[in-house]
Amino acid sequence: MSGISVLVPFDRSPEARRALEIALQLARVERRKSRVHPIYVVEVDRAYPVDSDLPQQSALGEACLAEAEAAARQARVACDAILLQARNAGPAVVDTAATDQVDLLVLGVSHANAVHSSGGEQTALARRSGAGIDLGHTADYILSHAPCEVVVVREPALNQSAFADQPAGER
Repeated sequence: MSGISVLVPFDRSPEARRALEIALQLARVERRKSRVHPIYVVEVDRAYPVDSDLPQQSALGEACLAEAEAAARQARVACDAILLQARNAGPAVVDTAATDQVDLLVLGVSHANAVHSSGGEQTALARRSGAGIDLGHTADYILSHAPCEVVVVREPALNQSAFADQPAGER
């Protein structure tokens, strides 16, 4: 049986760390020949060429990926880290998933992006779903365009009682 190839956007956020944990667990289940590919995308402002030398941002990306590689070593999972520069992280992640023909993408999302607040601009996914869910533009792009299955990881809400007084249809 061949293993799985899992792509994980990783930026050291708690959500990305949890997504990496899940990706490593999934790879361990399929142990043989499974690989995890943590990816860090340096987003380059349009005022600069996309291949600009950005030593501080690149160093941050390298440090993030070193942490992901260490976690993979500890979990005894093969790891190929990817550092890219692009205008937008979403298309860069999707293009990498397609080019590398990954089997699965594990994406961490934050509570800040999980529920759309009134007055702000909704992403396309939030408008289409009508559920008030807004995962942010990068996650929205990845979910809408990924060439593979995507697992979305979000930590449980800390304050479940915030919805206690709302009817189920308004949650």
